Amino acid sequence: MTETLRNLEHVEPGYAVFEKDQVLTPEQLNSLSGYLDDQQRLTRVALLGVGIACGLWPLLEGQEVSLSHGVGATTDGDLVFIGDDILYDRYKPYDEAAPKYKPFYRGGTMIPAFELVPKDKDDERARPLSRFGEEDRKLEAMVAVLLVESHLHDPDICTGTDCDNRGLKALHKTRLLLVDAKSAALLAIQLDTPDRAARTPLEPVVADRVVLPAALSSEGELAALYRKACAAIHDGLVDALAALYKSCKPLFDELALRDPAAQWRKALEIIRGGVKDRGIQYYYDFLKDLAETNNDLLDVLFGDTTVCCPDVDAFPKHLVLGALEPRLRSASGRTGFYPSPMVSATAGQRAHARFLIRKLDTLIGSFDLPAQAAEIRITPSAFEDRCLEQRAIPFYYAPRENLPPVHLVWNFALSKKGMERYNYSYHADRYDAAGGAKKPFASQIGAFDFFRIEGHLGWDVRKAASVLRGQIKQQNLPIDVETVLLGAQRGQVVFDPPLRNFDLYRWRHLMRTDIAGKLDDVVDYSKKFAAQVAQAVGDKVIGSEDVGEPIELPGYASNQSIAIEQHAKKASEKILRADYDMNSKWQDDVMGAATIVAEFRQKLSPVTKFEFFSPLDNLLGGQQERWLGWLDILIRNEEEKEADRLMLSTYLAQHPGLEHYAGVLRGGMFVLVHDGSGTVVADFMLPYNCCVRRDQPLQLPPLVRPPKPPSLAFDNPIRLIPFPDKFRFDKFRDDVRKGIQEDIEVHKNYFNIFKEVTLAASGVPKPGPTMGGGLPLGNPMLDLQMDDIRLQTRKVDQTRAALLEPTLPAGVRSALETRLQQSEEQLATTILDATQAVADAGLGVAAGSDAFKVMSEVSSSSTRIANPTTLNRVTTGLNAIGEQTSQADLKTVIANVMPGRVGGVRAPSRSTPRASRSGTAGRKAPARRRK
Repeated sequence: MTETLRNLEHVEPGYAVFEKDQVLTPEQLNSLSGYLDDQQRLTRVALLGVGIACGLWPLLEGQEVSLSHGVGATTDGDLVFIGDDILYDRYKPYDEAAPKYKPFYRGGTMIPAFELVPKDKDDERARPLSRFGEEDRKLEAMVAVLLVESHLHDPDICTGTDCDNRGLKALHKTRLLLVDAKSAALLAIQLDTPDRAARTPLEPVVADRVVLPAALSSEGELAALYRKACAAIHDGLVDALAALYKSCKPLFDELALRDPAAQWRKALEIIRGGVKDRGIQYYYDFLKDLAETNNDLLDVLFGDTTVCCPDVDAFPKHLVLGALEPRLRSASGRTGFYPSPMVSATAGQRAHARFLIRKLDTLIGSFDLPAQAAEIRITPSAFEDRCLEQRAIPFYYAPRENLPPVHLVWNFALSKKGMERYNYSYHADRYDAAGGAKKPFASQIGAFDFFRIEGHLGWDVRKAASVLRGQIKQQNLPIDVETVLLGAQRGQVVFDPPLRNFDLYRWRHLMRTDIAGKLDDVVDYSKKFAAQVAQAVGDKVIGSEDVGEPIELPGYASNQSIAIEQHAKKASEKILRADYDMNSKWQDDVMGAATIVAEFRQKLSPVTKFEFFSPLDNLLGGQQERWLGWLDILIRNEEEKEADRLMLSTYLAQHPGLEHYAGVLRGGMFVLVHDGSGTVVADFMLPYNCCVRRDQPLQLPPLVRPPKPPSLAFDNPIRLIPFPDKFRFDKFRDDVRKGIQEDIEVHKNYFNIFKEVTLAASGVPKPGPTMGGGLPLGNPMLDLQMDDIRLQTRKVDQTRAALLEPTLPAGVRSALETRLQQSEEQLATTILDATQAVADAGLGVAAGSDAFKVMSEVSSSSTRIANPTTLNRVTTGLNAIGEQTSQADLKTVIANVMPGRVGGVRAPSRSTPRASRSGTAGRKAPARRRK
């Protein structure tokens, strides 16, 4: 059986050189032609490429097969050229009678093959393609193969005694064959290329993401999460790097003499063993860098089908064209084209791939994480949606001896142009950076959407935040910083800067200043009071017998004044401290001073008459101390809420997008995470600014204390008077009692007579006893109205006073608020009824009259109503009564009740409810009558 010729199995190493008059032998002539043929074939195979360059698509059209024009080259250097489309309508078996072609034989048996016959060629053995079904095969499932049938043909006609020696003829005939899909798969040899290596066995390394749980309270817990993710990335990298050399050995030829996978694996193990909890995030970033570099390498390898020196045994005489039916074709079922590196358009990809392999080696050897950096720096960079080499070089790749600096192998595009110094980096100053990398914020930063923030690990969080805010402000950067506690103790939260509710602090600052001034006034006042007592005793105006106790009054007054000063100064020192502590128990000192003031005043009350409202009274009855306590409670509540918000677990619940990127996006929030000691242990990022920007901490200006009262009211505000002798006092007391009792009897008799007459005439039920506690009016009906107003007014005052207690339980406070509203409603009804009674009776309201007294009480009690709806109701009712009455003076009185009101009603007083005016104090005693 004739063997198919293989020209490149033995390459002709040389050729004969002819000389003049030389007798040429066949070997000499054949050496020349063989050499030239081999060189031509090697040029195609080694310098141009092998495989199907273009065209050569088979297609089944009814009962015919067409082959499009195209060109290709086999690995034996045969040029296959089809200049025009060819149509085939017949076929014939291609069997062992044909020259033997080794790839067609499997286990000594030739694969089933059928040769297609062109439509315009005569061939007695050919059968119509319509009969192809007789071969027990489906025509559309067959695969087309172009075969260059090369063999030597001897055309001599020889006899037993003679032979016409014409020589041999080398034939190279291109035939289109059909084989089944299984056989075609064995013939469609795929050469080893970077593209094929990137598809298999090389695979991308997936970097596991660290998902933060809802409960996270310690650095160890956080590190454990990162260690788990790092372990998975580490294992994936080791596997990927182990397969890299075998699949891409041509790329390593100029980089390494042997497989560096073992060295890489050892270095990665050493790095993993040396990483502690603090810094685990940057180890995670380092592994991500390696994974991205590996994946970038795969991306560069994709599409690179170049082959240096293809295997001549791959497809020496055939090209697999693919299935006749387009739907049954696959990329692996057709011989591809494998260009030489000399002519490949992907030559740059191969250079980039070598660059990335060198980069992998440099990154592994350069990783270094200092315990604490000397400086915190912000570097313009790009976010992770752009490839690693377009970002700034992280600070954990410090230049090291015996290794090429990382900036030389970081960015392929810059390295091609010799501009490695233009790489941005934390360590840019260590490799004499140029361009924008030398002074990152002196040039435009519009191209950078991310800012790396590095060097803060291990710093005090307050100092780190201060440094960052200073740089942000100085460089006018569109980012912000916040500090968050990795822990569960509120007291360990760092408020930097303090609370956002600055108004509460300002109010407390004002209140502290006011209380301190009041305490100073009490001290000065008590000293002057003690001096007055001493002088009065010396002038024999008063004596110990006047207070009913055998005490030495000057000494007592001086001691009390000193005690008041001691308590007041302790309270002032605590209240005015720059680092005011709401838990300093300043209230106890204020209460101590107030207690002594109360005792002081009570002891000397028989001989003192205060002409003005004194600082002592202000201390005893003032509200500032209570308000300061309430402000402390409000601020403590705000601080607790803020502390809860600034704990990592709570912060994460409010902002689930929190993630570590070693920096922050433009417009985002960089979150410094600190432990209980205030040391930065981690960092995260939010892609948005979650909080109100605070450029400056709270600045509280010094407050000027209010001026002291006028000297008349402050220097000599007390009159010391001798206590009357007991006989005269008792006689005076008895005479007063007797006179009052006589007046009561007279009024009682007068009232009973008038009541019987008036009520009998009017049919009004008999009124009950007077409730106001004051002397009755001349008109019993108006007296009842007056009592009712006073009663309802006391209910409102007492309920409102009870609500001033800050420690009331929520349920009790709610019940009192409901009761207050109901009492105001009842008071409003009483006010309107009393006014209507005056109007209906047609009584004059001249000054001093009973009607005038009733309307005065109406005006006074209306100030107790605070509910807007109830106020509007009173306004509407009074307006209606004023319009209906014909009494001009009553209209005027009602109009005078109305001014100064919100929505027509006088705004209610917010002061402490005053004492009921239903008593006799301040009233002129009625004239005594003789019986």
